[in-house]
Amino acid sequence: MKDVFEFELERLNLHLPRKRISLAEALRMDRPHVVTRSGKVHVFDRRELEELAGMLGEDEREGLMLPILIEMDPMLGRGAARISGRLEAKVVGKILNRRGDELIIYRPEITELRRRLPTTTCYAFVGGAR
Repeated sequence: MKDVFEFELERLNLHLPRKRISLAEALRMDRPHVVTRSGKVHVFDRRELEELAGMLGEDEREGLMLPILIEMDPMLGRGAARISGRLEAKVVGKILNRRGDELIIYRPEITELRRRLPTTTCYAFVGGAR
């Protein structure tokens, strides 16, 4: 049963990048993008990149990894998601008026976050055990 579960989880996450890139790297690119696990190109909106850059110091831009993952974990309960990473939580916290090195956010906040940053955030489905 575990193999089927892992296969389905991998299938659900085909939209995730093979490799995330830093905000600083994205800002240096002519056409900022990542390649997904399915082989498609996902392009970042430059306005979103500039908005994120404005929330961070220049030295922090190298540490913010894109896309920001909205981790959907069944262990968190229905409609809840996790934002991991100090810098990721910092920028999401500024948008949602929250603080913490890791944030648990809920459906209305997820909706607001995706509205503000549709290309620089994405859902990541995790298996429940961290």
